[in-house]
Amino acid sequence: MSSWEVGKRREVRAWRPSTIWGRIAAAMSPGSSTHAENGFPEAKKAEVRGRKPVGLHVAGGVAVISLRRPEKMNAINSEMWETLSRLVHRVSKDESVRVLVLRGEGEHFCSGSDLKELGEADLARVEDIFHRAEECAAALEESPLPTIACIRGYALGMGLLMALACDLRVVEQNAIVGIPIARLGITLSETFVRRIVALTGPAKMKDLVYTGRLVDGEAAMHLGLVDRIVPQDKSVLRETLQISRVIRHQSAASILAAKRWSGSGSGRAPAAYSHVDPDDFSEGVRAFLEQRSPRFYEAEDQRKVQKPSSEVH
Repeated sequence: MSSWEVGKRREVRAWRPSTIWGRIAAAMSPGSSTHAENGFPEAKKAEVRGRKPVGLHVAGGVAVISLRRPEKMNAINSEMWETLSRLVHRVSKDESVRVLVLRGEGEHFCSGSDLKELGEADLARVEDIFHRAEECAAALEESPLPTIACIRGYALGMGLLMALACDLRVVEQNAIVGIPIARLGITLSETFVRRIVALTGPAKMKDLVYTGRLVDGEAAMHLGLVDRIVPQDKSVLRETLQISRVIRHQSAASILAAKRWSGSGSGRAPAAYSHVDPDDFSEGVRAFLEQRSPRFYEAEDQRKVQKPSSEVH
């Protein structure tokens, strides 16, 4: 992806209508026989359509929610917003889950809302769809779990909203992020603005929104929009899962306290919890004195096994 320097600021040329917007429009077009960028033939599209557009995989204490609409660059429609919210609430209550990862299947994280759906809806319906999107972001922010957005390719508009609602954002070096909503006459909600300002500051937020410019992973890091960059020759998903495995072995009580008191960009707080976890504290101190790594994850599993069988899980 070509870029050029404006002072010390990197901008991506590919935001022009002939490039990114053209690709998104082609992906949204029902008559297109092939995806504009990724080469999805009709047979492949039929295979993808047969699956659920949002998937969930839980293993080893890590829940991975995947947007599974790669032929549409993972543009999110109203059904997907509802499913996302439901799955986030579901894993947030699952005692076996320690970390939540949000990713997009294929070449892109999420190109934003389904513009074809929005274009065919009346204004009341459009407002309802955006309300569902904000409820989904709220579910992520209010989850007691540490949440990580795994970003490759495009993370635009409401797709970036989902990433900003997560605690951490791991991005591929050549990913493209931005908020080009002014081109569409879409206004930002107060909570969306707060999320951006909390990371970039007011001036940079206005720059991104006023100009609609898109930036690559390095520039996004410089702006404060993302937390870690993964080189192009490395797997961003693998790096994200590695970070998740590190987090899952930490004290859940300590992580939750940090998440609660550090706050979120929109000001929402995670679900209520106890301030002290005697089990985690005991294991942490014992591990320190024994000069070993704490085994919070294993200890928690052992405590669950020791629960009376009459308990309802």
